[in-house]
Amino acid sequence: MRFIVAALLAILFSVRAVAGEVIKGDWKFPSDIAVSNGKLYVVDGLNNRIAVYDLYGEHLIDLKVDSPYGIFVDNGLVYAVSQKGRLYVLDEYGELLKSFPLKGRPIDVVKLKDRLFVSNGEGNTVDVYTLDGKLVKRIGGKGTVPGNFVGVFLMDRGKNLIYVVDSVNARIQEFDEDGRFVRSFGVFGIEEGDLFRPKGIAVCNGYVAVSDGITGAVQLFDPYGGFENVIAEGLYYPTALSCYDGEVFVLEPLKNRVSTFRLRGVK
Repeated sequence: MRFIVAALLAILFSVRAVAGEVIKGDWKFPSDIAVSNGKLYVVDGLNNRIAVYDLYGEHLIDLKVDSPYGIFVDNGLVYAVSQKGRLYVLDEYGELLKSFPLKGRPIDVVKLKDRLFVSNGEGNTVDVYTLDGKLVKRIGGKGTVPGNFVGVFLMDRGKNLIYVVDSVNARIQEFDEDGRFVRSFGVFGIEEGDLFRPKGIAVCNGYVAVSDGITGAVQLFDPYGGFENVIAEGLYYPTALSCYDGEVFVLEPLKNRVSTFRLRGVK
């Protein structure tokens, strides 16, 4: 009974979601999104840009980047990894501040304190760099044991943790700021609370939102991985997520749209 009782569950739980804005753009299979300071950033790698919008969908500016794939925005700085093996740091107006090479096949980037965590699809690792581009350690490798990955993908950060989508293993893995494994959660399946092919993740005031590209759902979990609620269902291959001011932004790349869902009870 795949997600057919989501409406009933929404009544029972204190954290509920209400659909909001839908933002569309002229993108070619966008790969990631970020929301910061009232702006939506959409990674449009095939057009060599990061398209920036206000939260009503008005286009503001394009940040020119060569083949970007993953993005993280922090304090007005845009961190983008390119499929050509580089990391770019830009200001919010698109001025390039820094660039350095990366190992393997970079997918996503997250900044936590003075480290950059980059998911690497070539070796199924999360690579940890200094802010100047020095590789200091690698987390994981291909495998199913805790701390390893099969299909490492998008990431997000909490207050002191990095959350990593381990897609083929159908789980989310958590690591501390030093790259030490903390915990994982996820049960393979298609029922409420299960994960089949998780793709995107966003941390919302301690809660964790996870999208599933196969079931078409976005679900909410507590900080320890306990299932809370179904945020959205019936989406078409939802991937990247971002959380901002109590709203979850969901990218559907094959539909060229970003939908928003307000979480009641979460700021």
